[in-house]
Amino acid sequence: MYVGFLVTWGYLILLGRGRARGMPPPWLMFVLVAFVAIMGADGVNAFLYDLRVVPHLYTPRLELRLATGLLCGIAFAGFLVPVVNYSLWREIDPRPAMSGWKELAGALGLAAVLFVINESRIGLFFYPFAIVTSASVIILIALINLVFVLSLFRQEGSAVTWRDALNPFAAGVVLALLELGALSLLRYGVLGTTVLP
Repeated sequence: MYVGFLVTWGYLILLGRGRARGMPPPWLMFVLVAFVAIMGADGVNAFLYDLRVVPHLYTPRLELRLATGLLCGIAFAGFLVPVVNYSLWREIDPRPAMSGWKELAGALGLAAVLFVINESRIGLFFYPFAIVTSASVIILIALINLVFVLSLFRQEGSAVTWRDALNPFAAGVVLALLELGALSLLRYGVLGTTVLP
């Protein structure tokens, strides 16, 4: 999910939509919401399977979890990028970040490439994937925090250059690390070193 978001965000920047603040058109919003729903349904099925006492529809597969996660990441980019851009940039780019089949097809193509590379199990890609995956978790949470920080301090629309965006983004990263650390401590406090099935 996080890698799908990061790659789609980078793709939108390369398309010149890096500061676009318009939401996708209704039909595309429906498709993106469907991507989230598909991952959610697969996740619920996997959770029911893990309980081992509740009926589930099918045996979860990691390949399917990866595919639905990548789709959800594309959806998050379609929704979150315009919100971040609206909060961050002074210059108005009213275009939708994702406006049609062209952008969606490109994002799906990149997701397919990531899927194939991951499923190839080639050792050369293990370390880069691990680094990108870890970084993408922090980046996504940091961007959400960035929106809250800008709103809290009434600094919406204050960035003109990418350099202007560094301080709000850095604040978002610090908060993301604190939040992830707090969640890790909470998990340790509740479960200790228990290994979940």
